[in-house]
Amino acid sequence: MPSTLTRTIGTFERPWLNRHYQRFAGRFQLDAASGLYFDCDTPAAHRKLISATFLQAPKTLRDVAIYLGLTVSTTDMPGTLSGSLSAVYGSWDSADHSRISPHLEMTTISLTPEFVFPHLVHECSHLFWAIQSKAAKARFTREMLDIVVHSFVEVTDYAQDYFDEWQELLGQEIPFIQQRRNRALDQWVLESFCESVAKLCCPPYKQKEGRQTDNLLEARQALIAEHFDLVLENQFALV
Repeated sequence: MPSTLTRTIGTFERPWLNRHYQRFAGRFQLDAASGLYFDCDTPAAHRKLISATFLQAPKTLRDVAIYLGLTVSTTDMPGTLSGSLSAVYGSWDSADHSRISPHLEMTTISLTPEFVFPHLVHECSHLFWAIQSKAAKARFTREMLDIVVHSFVEVTDYAQDYFDEWQELLGQEIPFIQQRRNRALDQWVLESFCESVAKLCCPPYKQKEGRQTDNLLEARQALIAEHFDLVLENQFALV
């Protein structure tokens, strides 16, 4: 969408901004190599690393990030404003893509060789998911549920936490529980999708966790290609 060399972003351009997120307003400069917009205070070394790594991500994910006008900043704090190593923010429920106005925040830990590529892929997968049709997401969710078995093991600990949270709610009968179950299901599917894309593109990602999920990843890869026309392959050797 955007094509100017410098963008000034405030609450009009970024509806999700509130007092908590004010650091994600301001001036952003276009990085010609990657097409990303970086906060003007982003260190040159961080900008160079993120730009080069972004160019190794699947083209479909890169195209979505550029289409949505992704802006980027880094922080020296141990966690992002949301408490993660990396995070992407936006108006995810907006039907108007121009109003999503996503912003990616990365910590210095996230910029280490172990994490920079898979974290970028994970966060860009959030952007890809955001612009898919409700019908495609619903079909994908149904097939995700079809491959859940007893003692289900997710692709990473992070995805497992979301799965376990949804499972715990299935056994509860309290007021308004169905709404919480639906939100937990949606969150698990989303985060599992993003972690699966990151693992498929970067097999060494979180390998230290020792999870044996090759068959699950193969099934996920087929589902992603079928429902979203997103073809994924190991990009790690290119990084």
